[in-house]
Amino acid sequence: MALHIVNHPLGENILVSLRNRDTTVAEYHALCRRIGVVLFVKACENLDLKLTTTETPLCKCEGKILANPIALVPILRAGLALLAPALDLIPEASVGYFGLRRSEKEGHPEPYYQNLPPIADANVFILDPMIATGSTASFAIRALQKFQPKSIGFISILAAPEGIRHLMDKFPHIDIYTIALDRGLDEKNFILPGLGDFGDRFHGTT
Repeated sequence: MALHIVNHPLGENILVSLRNRDTTVAEYHALCRRIGVVLFVKACENLDLKLTTTETPLCKCEGKILANPIALVPILRAGLALLAPALDLIPEASVGYFGLRRSEKEGHPEPYYQNLPPIADANVFILDPMIATGSTASFAIRALQKFQPKSIGFISILAAPEGIRHLMDKFPHIDIYTIALDRGLDEKNFILPGLGDFGDRFHGTT
């Protein structure tokens, strides 16, 4: 597995506003769309291309297009924050969804919804803004591997070292893209300094 810290000045600048507890819901939506573009441009750098021919108004010319289909799989509900910027860049991508909630008794993720497009031979990107313990990410990756995609990438705004270590141990061939690797988790498994409860902040709930 490769961890890619996207050290981009625009990403760093946006992240400060996302962290700010006084940022409004409307501002949060706009910031997520902008930081999502920064993440996806980096995540798509190594996608395979193939030659094609097109016609300009003047003549035929050769160009390159994506060689494999793209599938986007946000983890509900927070992952929806990164779906819009991904579709801005890759409007032809197919979209699937994982609904996962944490078991109150045992603390592990439990699926409550799954709807996936055909992903065999596709480059799949899982969308979830926060990697805390890594258990949710682990569940999603394992479920998607059964369908034999060409590749799986994970897109996250923030990650905790505990979650990254967990994923590195289990999935050595997965690429993770994040703006920052934070200090660690508190006793409730919130990332510090983090963003707070991302889903609540993005959706305006408590």
